[in-house]
Amino acid sequence: MADNYNVDEDEGGGSEWLATYGDLVTLLLCFFILLYSMSIMDMAKFKQAAASLNSMGVSQQNGSMKDSVGDSISDLNIYNAIAVQEEMDDIYSKVKEIVDSKGLTEDVKVEKVGPGVLLRFKDEILFDVAQSELKANAKNTLQRLGEVLRSHNKNIKVEGHTDNVPIKTSRYRSNWELSADRAISVVRYFTEELPEDQRISADKFEVAGYGEYRPMAPNDSEANKQKNRRIEITILK
Repeated sequence: MADNYNVDEDEGGGSEWLATYGDLVTLLLCFFILLYSMSIMDMAKFKQAAASLNSMGVSQQNGSMKDSVGDSISDLNIYNAIAVQEEMDDIYSKVKEIVDSKGLTEDVKVEKVGPGVLLRFKDEILFDVAQSELKANAKNTLQRLGEVLRSHNKNIKVEGHTDNVPIKTSRYRSNWELSADRAISVVRYFTEELPEDQRISADKFEVAGYGEYRPMAPNDSEANKQKNRRIEITILK
């Protein structure tokens, strides 16, 4: 009789516990996603995430658990993208404020672009003709810009551009060299010339000198040539 009882007990067990276990795993996943969401988003974004997770519900079918997890991860990626965009909007606003406060709106353009936030400086704001040493007034503006760059810890690309007028001096044999040296001067200011506690790590920068080969406009007038002589600083996402 004891043997029959044991057999009946074994055969009576079912797989109902799997549904409960699956629910528990899903709830734990949702909980940790919410914790992560709170660490990167403000309360408004957190409420959006919570609403999304609530509407997702808890799956009662083992087969749909993977879909629920996939949806949660997809939502999280969207919220991360929103957080990044909000940070870039903040950088844009701060940089625009610096340019406006310095009265440089005609000479320094600030734009939102695909890779991030772009600052386009006319060369005459930063350098004398055919030179690569930064002007004193330019350093003032770059120092304030450095505060924004340092606080957000983004990668930064600095590009030098010229018009197509040939240059041949004792120092520069081509526009390639002039454009590259100007870009390097900007990077050197942020990484070496600022007070030590204000410097930006050199590994945050990439530098390019394009000479006359990436013009914004045809080099057929002095106004267009002035557009092409520029330094571009892109704060990358």
